[in-house]
Amino acid sequence: MISSINNISSNSIALLFGTTPVKPGADNNSSGTGTLGQTTGNTDDVFKAGNAIGKIIEIVAGMKSDDDNRSIGVFTMDDATRVDGENGEYSLTKTGTGKVVSDEQMREFALEIKQKQAAGSGPRAEEARAYLKAAAEGTIVEIDLSAHGVSAPLTQTNYFYADGTPKGESGSSTVEGLDEFLAAHTYRAEDGTRRDNATGKYASFNANGTAYSYIIF
Repeated sequence: MISSINNISSNSIALLFGTTPVKPGADNNSSGTGTLGQTTGNTDDVFKAGNAIGKIIEIVAGMKSDDDNRSIGVFTMDDATRVDGENGEYSLTKTGTGKVVSDEQMREFALEIKQKQAAGSGPRAEEARAYLKAAAEGTIVEIDLSAHGVSAPLTQTNYFYADGTPKGESGSSTVEGLDEFLAAHTYRAEDGTRRDNATGKYASFNANGTAYSYIIF
């Protein structure tokens, strides 16, 4: 499963949503792709809300320094491979894994989104209220999917002019094993929500950079 968005300057946002930016003009017709405005990254049922993009921008804008971020495993371009081009221009490319923000920041973001969804009506609002109840009771189960065959390494390329000024960036991330895990462990209820096979509770997943988690509540 490959996710992508069409904004070359949105790498941090893309990592948080589990989507990946592509250079303008690139072929974006592969299955499982979408634009930033559609928020069709691997957020599943957790972060689908109209103001989600604004909140992501807010979080990314308030991120700590690179040194602090390394302590939580954020993806950096350390040890990237340099390729020289024409007129002194060059690019740096690296494939790796990492988070964008801390797990606590991701949980706070999820709570804010769920609180707004819970104010509505219908299955999505009921699911949001169940999430908030489980959060208050401390019964949310969060499983690291890296131990269950799910991986999503990111290949990032940053482009520079000869004087070192950033020219743009592109990236790609192929998510492996997620569809298989969900097919084996979840089902769709009559109301359209995703449920956990073993418990019948609501189930979802989120992506913090290249780190995927399975959520039961």
